Amino acid sequence: MKHIYLGILCLFTYQLTQSQVTIYSDDFENGLGNWTVTGQWGLATSQAYNGTYSFADSPSGNYLNAQTTYATLDSVFDLSTSLDANIYFKAKYDIENGFDYCYIDLSSNNGSTWTTAYTINGEGNLGNWSEFNINVGGFVGNSQVKMRYRLYTDAGYQSDGIFVDSLRITKDSVDNAPPLILHDPDIHYEGQVDTNYRTFTITDISGVASAVLYYSVDGGAYTQTNPIDTSGDDYTYAIPPEDAGAYVDYYVEAIDSSAQTNSGLSDFYHYVSGNYIKYESGEVNFITSYTSTGAFTGTAMRMTLDGLTTITTAFIGNYTDVNNPNDSMLFHVWTDSNGAPGSNMITPIMVFPAANLLQPHLITRIDLRPYESQLDSLIGDVHIGFTVPSGTVWLAQTTPGTSSRVQNFNGSTWSSETDDYHFRIVTDTMILPPVAEFGIDATGDPVIVFSDSSENNPLSWHWDFGDGDTSIVQNPTHTYDIGAYNVCLEVSNAAGSDEICKGMIVFNGPPSAFFTYSTSNDPEIAFNDLSTQGPTSWSWDFGDGDTSTTQSPTHNYLDTGDFTVCLIAANAFGSDTFCQTLHIYNRRPEAFFVYTVFLDTAVTFTDLSGFSPTAWSWDFDNNGDTSDVQNPGYLFPGTGGTFNVCLTASNAYGSSTPYCDDVEIKDLVGIDHISANGVVISPNPAKDYASITLPKRITNASYQVFSSDGKLVMRKSNLTSNAFNIDVSSLQAGIYFIEISENETSFVKMPLMVID
Repeated sequence: MKHIYLGILCLFTYQLTQSQVTIYSDDFENGLGNWTVTGQWGLATSQAYNGTYSFADSPSGNYLNAQTTYATLDSVFDLSTSLDANIYFKAKYDIENGFDYCYIDLSSNNGSTWTTAYTINGEGNLGNWSEFNINVGGFVGNSQVKMRYRLYTDAGYQSDGIFVDSLRITKDSVDNAPPLILHDPDIHYEGQVDTNYRTFTITDISGVASAVLYYSVDGGAYTQTNPIDTSGDDYTYAIPPEDAGAYVDYYVEAIDSSAQTNSGLSDFYHYVSGNYIKYESGEVNFITSYTSTGAFTGTAMRMTLDGLTTITTAFIGNYTDVNNPNDSMLFHVWTDSNGAPGSNMITPIMVFPAANLLQPHLITRIDLRPYESQLDSLIGDVHIGFTVPSGTVWLAQTTPGTSSRVQNFNGSTWSSETDDYHFRIVTDTMILPPVAEFGIDATGDPVIVFSDSSENNPLSWHWDFGDGDTSIVQNPTHTYDIGAYNVCLEVSNAAGSDEICKGMIVFNGPPSAFFTYSTSNDPEIAFNDLSTQGPTSWSWDFGDGDTSTTQSPTHNYLDTGDFTVCLIAANAFGSDTFCQTLHIYNRRPEAFFVYTVFLDTAVTFTDLSGFSPTAWSWDFDNNGDTSDVQNPGYLFPGTGGTFNVCLTASNAYGSSTPYCDDVEIKDLVGIDHISANGVVISPNPAKDYASITLPKRITNASYQVFSSDGKLVMRKSNLTSNAFNIDVSSLQAGIYFIEISENETSFVKMPLMVID
């Protein structure tokens, strides 16, 4: 669990002065009419400091597990004219140390957002009533201040909770409070490369006179550093990068500008320099014991070192309380042997867990820098962990984990475990001099956005914008006048510095015209405007006499050749012209066809020419016969033979090369008609008409003509002659079927081919 401590919001003992005024008090003898509660919060009669009642999270017993409950004071306090404020109350509590917490939260905006002012986590559980005095001077200047109690419990142990009585809130016309110092770093040892930058939010009603960060490396003397950047209430500090494995402590001291100067210190924060590798979430779900005589006498976590170099530090998340004391542990780094720990890579190190009663989850740090030669250039899987030489070691646990990443030891063999335990390592990262580089975004010209892309983790930046202005912000924004400028960026870190300069033009006026085009659908060309500096109108000259005012038009060219296309892009400040030449091919068709032979001499041709022909010229290689139909039919002579049929396709841009193919026709000399059951159709194929001859005179004859897809296209009834004609001039070329009936009884069905 993450502990939040605010430096100025600690317990203070203040001497009351005449300037201090009580703005709210509550002894809870008149009920909870001014409170909104959730969970079990209510009045308790079993405990009271004064009178009969107190205020408790669980008045009649132990609090529940896995809950977050609130007691929120409905009153809103106006501290806009105050210079200081305090919260006083009496309390006694029994809270599971390290797992359950009672927070006192404050809001400056009527409950929209909350800040933790004080945390009670069960340290030295109070069996007797004690007075709490919480200075909340950091919230003065606001007109909508609220407070609440918040109880958080985990899924395990239950206790009696907290009892509160004699609540009093005061304001003061004298600034007795130190500056409010807020800092919310990443969870300690969270797992990313440390950036060396730390940002604190520091406020005071009287203003902040100074704010200095102090840091210490490996327990050495503290060095002070001033902020490298101040933006509003945010103060950013740069701690020089250290070698991997270096242990860095830091804190901030801030002094206000009040008549009687007040100084405040933040909490102490820590990190280890280098590249972190971790496999658990950082949240403590359970604790687990390992004993020298128990079921498991040790545990290990598999770490994958892919391209990393030297292991410099290891961390173990231990736990302790009065009922779970720790003994020493023997720390190991093992090789990997088929997924389980193998041989020791270093001599095992005797370590005593760092967790204590005040910090039950404190992470134990093992400095491995003395073992650099053994732990250098490791790639692949290794295991870190410990065995218990005697007694018991308690370990923080996260669930669920990943199968086979954790191995438990029973004294002789290793077995897989599905939970994750709190192991982490740090590897070295070489500190190299930075290589300066930056980008320029002129989209909002004349407001230019610069983005630092320097390599090797620079520590500081110095921009020279070329117009006399400078900046130390990493990614600044700057407004220019129109003109040409030389912009320089100098970056630095502990290993050195580097500088790069780039020229740029600020237009603050006319656009810069530019376009591209696509010829994929030649002669239809798609143009794409890419002009910069915010054009509002466009004028296109396509080079063939046509124009357009569309931003990104499409134009169809009718002729082939080279055309110079020009774009004039304009806005309120002026215009710019850009021209480029393109070539139009206007492609002629490519002729191609296929054919199908029907009834031995009748052939249908299908045009498959490419590039959109609009005219067709067919030569059937027979007595000069031709056609200009796109898909013609043709009746070749019954004498048979080979005919070289050719097609030339044309469009507005020219004619294709003729495409020719041989058509083989069978020798059917003397046959120019089709007959069946004595019925004769002649000629067949037919162009204008077909003559039908029946074998005998029949009465009440009729015929129906169907297309090849079965649709009825023609019919006639009440025929009394055995010979008659069918007019087919209105039918399209193709295959048809004639059904002849007598007295509505089908007599015969025969094919008929119609040609153009």
